[in-house]
Amino acid sequence: MRPHRLQVTAFGAFAGTVEVCFDDLASSGLFLLHGETGAGKTTLLDAIGFALYGRVPGERGKTRRLRSDHAAPGTRTEVRLEATIGGRRIRITRKPEQERPKLRGSGTTTEQAKILVEELTGASWTAVSTRAGEADQEINDLLGMSADQFFQVVLLPQGQFAQFLHSDAGDRAKLLQRLFGTDRFRAVEEWLANRRRSTAREVEEAELGIRDLIARVAQAAGPQAAPGEVAEPDPPPIAEAATWAAQLAEAADAGAAASAAGVAGLRGGLDTALDRQRDAERMADRQRRRRDALRTRDELTAAEPGVEDLRRELGAAVRAAEVAPALAESERTAAALAAARAAEQEARLGAGADPDATAARLRAAAQEHVARAGRLEGLRSLDRQAADEDQAAAAAQAAATGLTAQIEAAEAELSARRQQRPELNRERDAAREAGAELPSATAGADRYRRAADDANALVEARAEATRQAGAYLAAKIETVDLLEEASRLRMARIDGMRAELAATLVDGAPCPVCGSLDHPELCEVRGEQVTREQEEAADAEVADATARAETIGARLGAADERVATLSARLADAGFAAAADPASLHAELTRLETTSGDLRAQAAGLAAAAARLSDLQGQLDALEKDIAAGEKRLVELTEQRESQRRQAAEAGQRSARHREALAAQLGGLPDLDSALAAAISAAGALDAAAEAAGATVRAAQDAERALGLSARAAAEAGFADLDAVREARREVSVRAAADQAIREHDAGARAVAELLADPDLEVPLDPPADVPGTVAATEAGRKLHDDAVAARDRAQHKAEQLAGLAPQLRARLEELRPLADRAAQARSLADLAAGSGANTLRMTLSSFVLAARLEEVAAAASERLLKMTSGRYSLVHTDARRGGGRSGLGLLACDTWTGVDRDTSTLSGGETFLASLALALGLADVVTAEAGGTRIEALFVDEGFGSLDEDTLEEVMTVLDGLREGGRMVGIVSHVAELRQRIPAQVRVHKGHAGSHLSVRTQPG
Repeated sequence: MRPHRLQVTAFGAFAGTVEVCFDDLASSGLFLLHGETGAGKTTLLDAIGFALYGRVPGERGKTRRLRSDHAAPGTRTEVRLEATIGGRRIRITRKPEQERPKLRGSGTTTEQAKILVEELTGASWTAVSTRAGEADQEINDLLGMSADQFFQVVLLPQGQFAQFLHSDAGDRAKLLQRLFGTDRFRAVEEWLANRRRSTAREVEEAELGIRDLIARVAQAAGPQAAPGEVAEPDPPPIAEAATWAAQLAEAADAGAAASAAGVAGLRGGLDTALDRQRDAERMADRQRRRRDALRTRDELTAAEPGVEDLRRELGAAVRAAEVAPALAESERTAAALAAARAAEQEARLGAGADPDATAARLRAAAQEHVARAGRLEGLRSLDRQAADEDQAAAAAQAAATGLTAQIEAAEAELSARRQQRPELNRERDAAREAGAELPSATAGADRYRRAADDANALVEARAEATRQAGAYLAAKIETVDLLEEASRLRMARIDGMRAELAATLVDGAPCPVCGSLDHPELCEVRGEQVTREQEEAADAEVADATARAETIGARLGAADERVATLSARLADAGFAAAADPASLHAELTRLETTSGDLRAQAAGLAAAAARLSDLQGQLDALEKDIAAGEKRLVELTEQRESQRRQAAEAGQRSARHREALAAQLGGLPDLDSALAAAISAAGALDAAAEAAGATVRAAQDAERALGLSARAAAEAGFADLDAVREARREVSVRAAADQAIREHDAGARAVAELLADPDLEVPLDPPADVPGTVAATEAGRKLHDDAVAARDRAQHKAEQLAGLAPQLRARLEELRPLADRAAQARSLADLAAGSGANTLRMTLSSFVLAARLEEVAAAASERLLKMTSGRYSLVHTDARRGGGRSGLGLLACDTWTGVDRDTSTLSGGETFLASLALALGLADVVTAEAGGTRIEALFVDEGFGSLDEDTLEEVMTVLDGLREGGRMVGIVSHVAELRQRIPAQVRVHKGHAGSHLSVRTQPG
């Protein structure tokens, strides 16, 4: 990496723009960056780091305060670095996040960080990237080193390497890890540690599984032991577990065989007890059956008298059943005779006839009533005439009532229409008045609407004029700024032309301008060199800005003219245009509100006026309806009076007909009643005559049936009919008695057969001993079941141990390789972590860093020997300090005394020399580590004030040697002697308004 040009604006101590051309300084290879304390020398180095990596080194990078406090608010903080990196000419422009004034209004806003990476291709710059992440990656790829490495290798920081020289191993390790990236070796340490933990876990899990198996073996052998057996002792160590489990399995097999033999012996005794129990149960069953048969025989003998009575009752019931039909007929005819006599008596009472009258006399009386009914039927026409007159009178009266209702409805309707007439007259008059007021209301609403539109347009026009005025002012300011910049560039170009002319002057040769042979004061190039293209570009920007300002001015004039036009139009309409925006907005609101109210009023008047013709038509129609209603009311009244007269005449005629009819009815209310009475009397007398004949016939039937039933009873052996009735039973009762007799006879036969069976020829005493045999059987079964349970437990125990012992042996065989791998992993991890067999207590990453430090010490010693005239060199040591870890120690080797001493014993000047040599050596090693990226610039910051003149000469010789191969070396110092030794200088001047700088490339 070789820088060519650095431009800084509003950055750190610099309020404006300063620029350093490193190509001008590189001609001598060594240049001095000096100035007052706090002027901003280190700021230029920070700017290089910021341009490349977006941050600055050391503690200054933690504050994130890059913008100059002296800079004007409108000046943007920016750093531009032009450099050759990896053979490519790159220009990097980077801006940090910063506050800037808002474009509109007051206050500030945050402007995000920006970056632009360009590459010189031919004669022009081409953009490579504008995205932060992409641009940073591009720069890192080209440089081949991180920001921390660059800050240590190129920008040798003031004081930090003296701290590195005197620090302990831990602090040195932090810096070396940051520079050399030993993360992969630390990853190896972590991998080994993880491997140690994982293998240890595998061994622990395997041992846990083995202990679980041992516990299962102990559980199978101990708690399941039979009563009286001794439980197994506590489980042995893992190493003896296999033998222990095998012994337990053999003992369990022997116990299972002994238990099986005991079960076989007890089974024979149980079978004998079961046979005795079955014999006793059979004897008990025979005794029970004989006892039950004897008890049943006794019960049947005791029931024999009752069965005989039941037999006699059943025989009488059977004979009574044979007489039952004749008895039933006799009873039926007797009941029919009683019913006929009751019906005859009721019929005579209903007809009002003589109780002693014969049937013939009753029929003659009925014929007389039939004749009267014929006479009454002849009066039917007279009755119909009276009914017709009644109906005519009722119809006329109903019509009169209906007409009354119609009259009342017509009167109500006529009254309602008369009440509508005043309201319609009022609405018609109001519509006429609305039509008269409508033109003036419409005109007023239109006037306020136009005024509101003009006021609204005036608000927008004034806002536009305000915006154009602001834009016009900004455009004018921009034009003035560009004019000043163009003038500055023009003067800078003239100065450059004078400097170029002065550069061609030679003593003794005439000046092409004035012809003088003496050139006492030559003009030097100061600041930037301006080209014709830059000057012309500045003039073009001025012309563009002027044109923009004129365009905006024209827009402003048009906006002002529209404001004046609208204000005049409002004044002509009689409205005031307020000057301030608030009053104008209030007036606009008032005009819009008034316009809306007037439009609503006009719309209401128009709607009311539109109803005039409709209301007049409604009024005319109402007058016609009223006249028609009055006429209809007169007609209905006349019709009602006519109907009332017709009803009265029909009623009079009906009354005359009913007087003539009443004289023939014998006191009954009407013809139908008289006719019904005659017919009813004739029917009742006929019914009484018929009932008297039926009674005679029923008496004859009853007498005949009684004789037949008496003969049947005598033939069946009964004394009379009452004896038949007493012996008679229902069919179900007879069937139940027959069934009971049959069952008794069958039971007697079955008991006789059962007692004759030889199997029941057994004594009842003594009873069979069933409980004793059952108790003996249960005792034998319990002994057998206990023996079977003991055998099953012994077999289960033997099976479990036979299965667990091989598993335990296999697990122990699997444990051996796991333990070997765990021991190997633990040994390697301890070695990499600096413990165990590692006597130096040096971790793997520390070992790598120690190798790097050894390389750095060797590279630093080459320069330190030159700077100290061969006296001092730096050597790496593995010795420990106290109880700490070893590997990162440094000693100063003094060839004059032959003693290697601690670096903390060096004097101030010696410490600076050792620190500088260490920094240069570290730069060489880091450069090689970064892939050999060529670093063509080096900046050494401070520390030279502690050197004497001879030592300073030696240091300068070493630094001068760094220029080999075209490397540029910059020294940051305020030591006055260096300003005499180094001709190329950049001086930083401190001021109240910020710092500025001057560059000197040659002595003068």
